Amino acid sequence: MYTFYSQPSRAQGDCIMTTNAGTILVVDDEKDLREVLQEFLSEKGYVVRCADSGRAALAVLDQEPIDLLLSDINMPGMKGFELIREATGRNPDLKTALITAYDVRDYIRLAKEHQVGNIIAKTNPFNFGEIEMLVRNIITEEVFGLHRYVGGEVHEVPIRSSDDIETAVREVVENMPDSVRGRRVRQSLGEILVNAVYYGARGERGEAKSEWTLDVVLEPHQEVTVSWAVDQEKAGVAVRDRSGSLSKEEVLYWLERNMTKGPDGLSEGLFDEHGKGLFISRETIDRLIINIKRGSMTEVVMLAYREGLYTSYRPLWIHEL
Repeated sequence: MYTFYSQPSRAQGDCIMTTNAGTILVVDDEKDLREVLQEFLSEKGYVVRCADSGRAALAVLDQEPIDLLLSDINMPGMKGFELIREATGRNPDLKTALITAYDVRDYIRLAKEHQVGNIIAKTNPFNFGEIEMLVRNIITEEVFGLHRYVGGEVHEVPIRSSDDIETAVREVVENMPDSVRGRRVRQSLGEILVNAVYYGARGERGEAKSEWTLDVVLEPHQEVTVSWAVDQEKAGVAVRDRSGSLSKEEVLYWLERNMTKGPDGLSEGLFDEHGKGLFISRETIDRLIINIKRGSMTEVVMLAYREGLYTSYRPLWIHEL
């Protein structure tokens, strides 16, 4: 059972036509969730269509252009991953996201197989602000910049050498409010900064770790940027490098490898030299968002919500432009 923020009542039927910010198809066999998302997104300026099954959704997709397909995973008949496979087979440019109340880790293998980068985890109470943020970012493809995720003033510091990493981590954590999980931010930020400096800016290879030069000074075009901000609900940190060397396929590969147990019960990626940073960060931070513009920019955003504000599993958010 999920608690919803109070929304003004409205007669249900065909969805409300407003200033068109985009057209969204909401697919869920739960009528209450379908209708509350319909009402909320309509009020935010979207044209919303609804379907209660995968087959009904495909019929809608055949009738009119849709900007975003937002579907539940577990539905009778056609599941969410099957719907996405069928829908994107017909329209490869269709933007998609899945939504679930269950542990997203259980779906990582399917996400990798189908190259699905967005799985929303239902929160309790339901976080409509998060839904609006994700929907807007997917449709507009304006995903870069911490200001898109956190409402407070954004502070920024450059990383010009390996010596700046620990200083930046300490400065960010010291500015985290007491109600936010500062220790988790510290661990995640340290992992992501090391990845950004060595794998991103320097182009190092995990299998050659023993040959790395650990004390490095970055060229101006290699500079890594750390930014942070705090609003009433959460704190956010973003790490951006200018390589754009990461890919959605690679992220899903490493996440799936580290979440999959071998015959001995241990993670398949336990002894890997590479790929653990993303996995560790996703497991420790509330929201890990990976934005990629291939050959140009990679940004990892970490969001930590105020303790006790929402309960949920951790979502999967990977935006590759």
